[in-house]
Amino acid sequence: MGLGSFGFTLLFIILPLAITIWALIDAIRSDFKKDINKLVWIIVIICFPFAGGILYYFLAPSQKAGF
Repeated sequence: MGLGSFGFTLLFIILPLAITIWALIDAIRSDFKKDINKLVWIIVIICFPFAGGILYYFLAPSQKAGF
């Protein structure tokens, strides 16, 4: 396993997985203004793993209760 394949693994497997796991954990632990928003975000993150995590990062903070 050379350095190039490690970069490929990091970029296309580990990074998207980490973003998805972070988004899922954050969505579960956060309080939202509306309870249905939490469920919707969890479903989006699970159904669209990498894209759902990116969308959550940019769009969810404005929907959280403390924001």
